[in-house]
This record gives sequence, C-alpha cells and structure tokens, in this order.
Amino acid sequence: MKKQTAPDRPVCLSIEVFQPKPNVFYSLDATAHLAGVPRRSILIYCRAGLVQPVVQPPYGMMEFTEEAIYTVRRIEHLRTVHGLDLAWLKALFDLLDEVERLRAELRFLRHH
Repeated sequence: MKKQTAPDRPVCLSIEVFQPKPNVFYSLDATAHLAGVPRRSILIYCRAGLVQPVVQPPYGMMEFTEEAIYTVRRIEHLRTVHGLDLAWLKALFDLLDEVERLRAELRFLRHH
C-alpha cells in the first residue's frame, strides 16, 4: 500500500546538520566527522593557519571548539562552491580578521 501525503504539506528531504555544543572540545576524529571532511583536510587547514586547534596537556592532543568546526565547514563551502585554493582562503580569512579588528577599534573609539 502506498502512503499518501497531504498536498498542502511539503515533504522535507533535507538532513539536519549536527550543531556542535559551545564550550566543548572535540577530538580530531570527532571534528572531521562533524564537519564532514577527512582528518587530513583539517590537518592541512591547521598547517595553513586557517583553523586553530586547542592543545590539551599533558598529552598534547589536538582538540577543537565549535568555532573551529564552523570554520572548517565554511572553508569547505568556499572550496567546493567558489573553487578557492588555500592561498586565496588564507588571504580572505586574513582580510576578514582585519575587518573585525577595525570594527572593534571603531566601536571602542565611538564609546570613549
């Protein structure tokens, strides 16, 4: 028997992406899984300075915050949709950091 759906209710076929929790550290494997990329990609992004891991003593294991997971997702989007390579991504992220720094400086100057 075929299941019928109401014509006024669209069928949702999208998958909800897991949202990482704030103030939680994720292992390299968990970060790769949550971001949907291979571990190797994250290591390359770390080496390029695009993603910053949190190193936890005493073992020196790389762990990542939810911000890093969002950054990796953003990098992947920019690479796949816009075809940006690591050099372009680095330049773009450096410019975005500079814009944010200037905005913070402007907010400070406006309030003092």
